[in-house]
Amino acid sequence: VLKTASAGAYDAEAVQKMNPTLMHKYFLRGTGERAGMVKVRDSIRDLISFRQVNLLADKWPPFERFDVIFCRNVMIYFDKPTQARILERFAPLMHAGALFFAGHSETVPAATGLFTLRGKSVYARTAK
Repeated sequence: VLKTASAGAYDAEAVQKMNPTLMHKYFLRGTGERAGMVKVRDSIRDLISFRQVNLLADKWPPFERFDVIFCRNVMIYFDKPTQARILERFAPLMHAGALFFAGHSETVPAATGLFTLRGKSVYARTAK
């Protein structure tokens, strides 16, 4: 999954509903043997970091602050105290207002005070 995401190449069908102006701005269309594919422009892809992290490890690799964290369909495998600890570790890595995307069956406990619900499964990092 990380290899596919970092390559930034997808079937054109995956972006067919995207606004054509945004499509042209952020993607390149494949030609020849890559016809029917799109690729995220390098200028965008270079802004994104893809990394595998063991959320239960005592130490995580160093990170810059994030604008967005996608952690979809992962938290459901942990008990509530572990979920809270992971979120408490995510929070300092995020800018105020940064977005956290959870899975549709996952919720972020409001009791942490670290995130506020912005939409279905989308949370914003509260101001510090």
